[in-house]
Amino acid sequence: MSLFGRLRGEEPGLLKRISVGMREGSGGLGEYLTEYALEHGRLPGYVRVFRNVLVPRSVGPTSESEIDVLMLHNTGIYVMESKNYSGWIFGSEGQRQWTQTFETGRKERFYNPIMQNRAHVKALSVHLGLPEDAFRSYIIFSERCELKKVPEDTDAFAICQRDHMLRVLRKDLAARDAVFDEDGLAKLVTAFEALESTSTEEAKSEHVAQAQRVKAGEVCPRCGGELVRRSGRYGEFMGCSNYPRCRYTRDV
Repeated sequence: MSLFGRLRGEEPGLLKRISVGMREGSGGLGEYLTEYALEHGRLPGYVRVFRNVLVPRSVGPTSESEIDVLMLHNTGIYVMESKNYSGWIFGSEGQRQWTQTFETGRKERFYNPIMQNRAHVKALSVHLGLPEDAFRSYIIFSERCELKKVPEDTDAFAICQRDHMLRVLRKDLAARDAVFDEDGLAKLVTAFEALESTSTEEAKSEHVAQAQRVKAGEVCPRCGGELVRRSGRYGEFMGCSNYPRCRYTRDV
């Protein structure tokens, strides 16, 4: 935790941080800290923040995208993917799996967060009827990790640690023109509040169950179709039941 962040009011007190961490776990704590910084960071312009919003989608491994944190601003919609990780982080824009390496040498793989957040932006774009350039993707890593080799920021996404997020964001906001007027912001608030109202604990539990089925290899990670056992020239494999529309396969 940053002392300067607490003094500036951009981070909650220790007791609140511990309370959220015990209640929501490491991932939930990272999302809460991101939300708190955005709401208390005295960012210029209109700011409205939403957390853990489920957005329906017609194509994908699950029926909804769960977005960690959203920030509505005059200059666009900022979609935040929070990663409360430790260790060294390696990955490129095109790699499907990134690597988290620990001091012991142990390595863990996790889905490319750029691709993950790109799917969130796509779902929001379709749901709201807005072009994708109205959105800005942010990948927010914990200050407990070290970004050893990750892509440089582009017009589509930014990658930073949480203790640098507000500095990066202020610079970003200053460089962008307003895209939403007062009426446009009001309509988007109504749309996001409607999504919030349907993002119930029951709906989130169902989403988690769907995601676990994907991780377990029971569901196609591209389209959400059932994976079925098939036989081919080189033996058996698992293929998507939506073939030929979806040609995903994997080894048995």
